[in-house]
Amino acid sequence: MNFPYHKQPTNRKEKEENMFRITYVYHSCFTVELDNTVLIFDYTQGVLPQFNTEKTIYVFASHRHPDHFKPKVFELVKLYPKVHFFLSDDIRQSSTWFARLRITDKDLKDYVTVIRPDRKITYSDLTIESLKSTDEGVAFLITAEEKHIYHAGDLNWWHWDGEPEQENLNMAAQYKEQIDSISGRSFDVSFVPLDPRLKDAYGYGMDYFLTHTFSKAVFPMHMWDKYDWTDRYLKTETGASYRDLIYKISAPGDVFDLA
Repeated sequence: MNFPYHKQPTNRKEKEENMFRITYVYHSCFTVELDNTVLIFDYTQGVLPQFNTEKTIYVFASHRHPDHFKPKVFELVKLYPKVHFFLSDDIRQSSTWFARLRITDKDLKDYVTVIRPDRKITYSDLTIESLKSTDEGVAFLITAEEKHIYHAGDLNWWHWDGEPEQENLNMAAQYKEQIDSISGRSFDVSFVPLDPRLKDAYGYGMDYFLTHTFSKAVFPMHMWDKYDWTDRYLKTETGASYRDLIYKISAPGDVFDLA
């Protein structure tokens, strides 16, 4: 199988106690490696770290867009004995995906859980909450090993040049409604869109998220390889106020060890 791996640097020190590791894979895909658990978000392409096969691998797909989900992610079942997938309910599953992996319809529930917006579930040692995206699918709020993690998917303040003013106002209201529902919540790490295609409005969603929640670490994502936009954001009034918690990614494969 030709599933890409990223081997951890051999000169990197072992993680200290209570630390966890973030790896940027590509676009909106990050991995979060905890002591016993690994979370993989929105994998479509790029090189994944190679994880200890004794760990439980949880794979999240926020929605069906091809920059957030591709069926090849299910190939992970061949690599890890303990793996489970959480799919937004807009992703239409095909039996052919699983037939190639010899997963039957009877066994499918052991591998896949469908997540709808505005839900809270427990699965094994995870607590998973979902918000309704302003585009497709869901955003995820996850508690794992006492760490609180937010991954926005495509939940963002999408303000597009050329759109009717009322549509942009409706989008603003929808986004604020979702973030207001978690106002005051704290996260150990958050992954939030910072999309250059929005031009002057690229930071609206990030601004609102930062000023209504608390995060120890925030990773901009969905930047379409234009990583310098993080530097641009850090020069804004809000960005400068939060520069100590915003992490800059420079290329796929960047690794960050967080306390």
